[in-house]
Amino acid sequence: MCKKILFLFLIFFSVNNNYAQEIDSKKHITKVHKIYEKELDLNKSQSKLFKKILSKYNPKLRKVIDSKVSKSEFNKLIKLEVLEVYDLLTREQFKKYKNLKKNIERNKINK
Repeated sequence: MCKKILFLFLIFFSVNNNYAQEIDSKKHITKVHKIYEKELDLNKSQSKLFKKILSKYNPKLRKVIDSKVSKSEFNKLIKLEVLEVYDLLTREQFKKYKNLKKNIERNKINK
């Protein structure tokens, strides 16, 4: 009986924890999106597509980081994300994007 209760508790905890991470991920995407939207002066269609790109790659990158897959797999995802962003933005916006991305990542590491 005790094993069943413990098992149920562990299942509940892991499901609850995954849900909390998903919510945090959505908050993170929204926060980062707002920064890019403001700094890159994205129009409505760009903004919508940019958020889709962030939403598409953030969970994949998180999964790769958590599973500790090779650097090449991680780099591949980053390059795919950047390529989609490159196709979306103007040349000037993309220059700003690269600098902004570095700053955001640097601040994330320092926190």
